[in-house]
Amino acid sequence: MKRTAFAVVVAFAALGLLVSLALESRPLPVEVHVAQYTIVSDLERISQDFRALVTALRAAWDEMQPPGEGARALLARVSSQPQQLPQSLFELRGNASQEARLHNSFDGFSGTLNDASKLADELLTDQTEYTAAVTFIRESGARVIQQMRDRNLDRAAADTFQLVVGTLDFAGTRPSVQESELRRLLVTLGRDQRVDEMPEDVVRLRSSIETILAKKDAIRSKLEQLGNTPVVAYGTSLGAAAQDLYRIAVARVDQARLMLAVYAVVLLLAVGFVAFRLHGSYREINRANSELAELNESLEQRVSERTNELAGTLSDLKESQVQLVQAEKMSSLGQLVAGISHEINTPLLYLANNAELIQERVGLMRQFISACVAAFSIKSEEFQDRAEYQAKFVHALKDVKLMLRDEDLEASILEAEDLARDSIAGLGELTEMAQSLKDFSRLDRAPVASFDVNAGLDKTLLIAKNIIKHKANVNKFYGEIPEIQCSPSQINQVFLNIITNASQAIESFGEIAITTRVHDANHVGIRISDTGCGIPEENLSKIRDPFFTTKEVGTGTGLGLSIVDEIIRSHHGQLLVESQVGKGSVFTIVLPIKSVAMAAANAATEAAFAEPADEQLAEAV
Repeated sequence: MKRTAFAVVVAFAALGLLVSLALESRPLPVEVHVAQYTIVSDLERISQDFRALVTALRAAWDEMQPPGEGARALLARVSSQPQQLPQSLFELRGNASQEARLHNSFDGFSGTLNDASKLADELLTDQTEYTAAVTFIRESGARVIQQMRDRNLDRAAADTFQLVVGTLDFAGTRPSVQESELRRLLVTLGRDQRVDEMPEDVVRLRSSIETILAKKDAIRSKLEQLGNTPVVAYGTSLGAAAQDLYRIAVARVDQARLMLAVYAVVLLLAVGFVAFRLHGSYREINRANSELAELNESLEQRVSERTNELAGTLSDLKESQVQLVQAEKMSSLGQLVAGISHEINTPLLYLANNAELIQERVGLMRQFISACVAAFSIKSEEFQDRAEYQAKFVHALKDVKLMLRDEDLEASILEAEDLARDSIAGLGELTEMAQSLKDFSRLDRAPVASFDVNAGLDKTLLIAKNIIKHKANVNKFYGEIPEIQCSPSQINQVFLNIITNASQAIESFGEIAITTRVHDANHVGIRISDTGCGIPEENLSKIRDPFFTTKEVGTGTGLGLSIVDEIIRSHHGQLLVESQVGKGSVFTIVLPIKSVAMAAANAATEAAFAEPADEQLAEAV
């Protein structure tokens, strides 16, 4: 069995390895090879577009021109490039470090490129606003100054002129005017309330100047930050990681193909070896089949011999069980023989005395009848003289009268009638006891029959009367219970064993109470309690064990309660035991009203009540 299981495991393992190598040796998809050759050019194109975008933004800044649509197109193309990289390359499988390197490089490249795109977009917006402000100042500055002069705001016009000239100089690549000076002029111009009444161009002029002052340093810093963004470096790292993973994948496929070829050779050799072994096994099986065929010829005889041997063993086992149960039954009967003989001897002596008295009375009656017969047998034909006949007849009648008077025959007849009635009563007692013994031992040998529990208890008490009467008063509390289907002789044995144990447990004189009642709809309950010494708690779990006894050596077999428990369980009943040391014990027997598979129960214990026991009982009585 173990070799078969091992062979199955090895076969599955070989099959699994073959499938694994076959899957590993599959060629890489064409898309992977194409992606490998295109990803380098895609990354190079992204780097070129990014450098062109940075150059365009710097050129527009240096020339004070808006970036234009070209820069916006470059930005859009750079932003969309990561999503256009071939995804099949990222589905390749390598070792954990190579896969982590590829994904980390891609995440770093995508994150850096996205940050650079956002920064470039901000630069496009800022530069567009910045150049628009410079253009407005160049084109509208003179007109605004002239409008101030037309309103006689010469001082404000002079300040505005300085502010416009200084702002344009500040917006150049090499400014000579400080930002603080320009902000001072803006504050001075804002204090003149008349300026606020000027047309909208003055407000727009001031807003443009503030835009230039606020955004110049920010745009210069963002341009520098954008130029230093390592997009190209991350792209190079991503390309190298993709190349390494691709090379590992190709090497793995080649290695798997090589291992598959080697494994195929090994597998063929293994199959050849297995075929050789199978051929040898086939020859062994043929030889074994021949031997089995020879053995089968004598199998029936061997099975028959073995069956007979087992049957003999079973018979011996049953005989041993019969002897054990019979020993317990004879032990119970032995305890009852003395009492039963006494109960039988007393009526017998009484009957013998009555018989002697009746015999004496019968003798008197015989004499009286003889006298009457003699008197009335005198015939007149036998006498010639009638006077002699009358004298003879009168003399005979006088003898009868004297006998009636002297022997008191009337009182003797009455006494004989009384003695006969007493003798009949004694015979009735003997008949009842004999019937009880018969019911106890056999009860007509009915295996399963209707049984009156209350009557069975009464007959058991009658049998055990001599044991109980000197030890306890028996209180009977019989309820109205239906007859049950059981083996009556076995149930009588149960009652006798428990009642006998109860009387033996009472040291001096006590009480035994017997209660019968309906336990539930399908069971009756018999409760037998005593006021004896009780059973220690440590022995309660042992009292049902065969040969366990607390009695002295020679006074008990230890099978009483074991047989009781076996009989009750064979009747599908229960034996419940409650006990308290010093206060007594309570045995509750629960039996089904209707028989449940009693055939098996009788087969198990029928030997306990066999014919030899009845013969020994009769001999003991």
